[in-house]
Amino acid sequence: MNRKQFLRWIGLGGAGLAAGLGISKIKSKPGEDSFAFCRTSSGADPASSRPNTSVRVPGSIGGNSYGSMVHPPNLIGSDFLSRMELHSSLPSAPSGSIFKTEINIIEMPLMVAHETFVNAWTFDGIVPGKVLRAREGQRMEILFRNHSNHPHSIHFHGSHDPQEDGWEPVVPGGERLYKIQAGPVGFHPYHCHVPPLASHMSKGLYGGFIVDPPGGRPPALEYMLVLSGWDLKETGQNDIYTWNGVAGFYDRFPIKVPVGKKVRLYIANMTEYDPIASFHLHSQTFDVFRTGTRLTPDEHTDVVTLGQTERVIVEFTLTKRGRYMFHPHQTKMADRGAMGWIVAV
Repeated sequence: MNRKQFLRWIGLGGAGLAAGLGISKIKSKPGEDSFAFCRTSSGADPASSRPNTSVRVPGSIGGNSYGSMVHPPNLIGSDFLSRMELHSSLPSAPSGSIFKTEINIIEMPLMVAHETFVNAWTFDGIVPGKVLRAREGQRMEILFRNHSNHPHSIHFHGSHDPQEDGWEPVVPGGERLYKIQAGPVGFHPYHCHVPPLASHMSKGLYGGFIVDPPGGRPPALEYMLVLSGWDLKETGQNDIYTWNGVAGFYDRFPIKVPVGKKVRLYIANMTEYDPIASFHLHSQTFDVFRTGTRLTPDEHTDVVTLGQTERVIVEFTLTKRGRYMFHPHQTKMADRGAMGWIVAV
């Protein structure tokens, strides 16, 4: 079985499945990869037992001339996050007065960087969870099923009936139908709210929820960037940082946009264990819509600081071809996976 056949076989969860099974890549013949299956009693990455003096932090395969020091899994390609509707297009709000969807808790291993995996707690097997989008005032029914061995829930930021607030645990094997009315206009996170909250969120239980104003926002190329950290040793400190769950993804696979097109980024800080983070864009300034609840900008800048679960919508237009770096201005976060590029073509 060659590399392409293997990836087709394991599908979207390939990186996570490969990590969970303890799969390491070996060379077969020139131009082709094959894979060896090996299990470890501790569940540790088999490659971690091999000495490698170039590894500075988990996930590293050596330094770059300029970029993240932590790299994405070699198995994934540029379309990996497109399947999550995060990288190339965001879903539109559904038509009708009622929006119905399902969300399932799945606990599974995920590879989040080069030869680095975590035992993640996920919404539907992906981190962050799927993008939810509705129109202001639209009724939403979210059927939540807990297919795990731990109690979990979904808590939505925004305004809604307190009986639907999602702080009550849903027991393993249980389900709950949440009914909320979408609002206010803006960008809101959703996440598990079962204690210990930091543990449940840091393991991957978060996602983004967009509420569109009547008539929508002006046309733009839209992307969601959810910043998070991974505590690989469960010490209460993050070891690597990711935009949309994969360290170094946008360093290897930049976001490509046409010159002169308006770009809209939905940015959320969902890190635990770090009190603040930021978003900085090189060589360009942008309009900032704090939480997105206003349709006129709150400020115009090139860096915005976010506390935990804070979010912004930023808009800009790149007028010249070139590579525009973005990253948190907390250097440790950028070095350890949260540095990327937007390329104007």
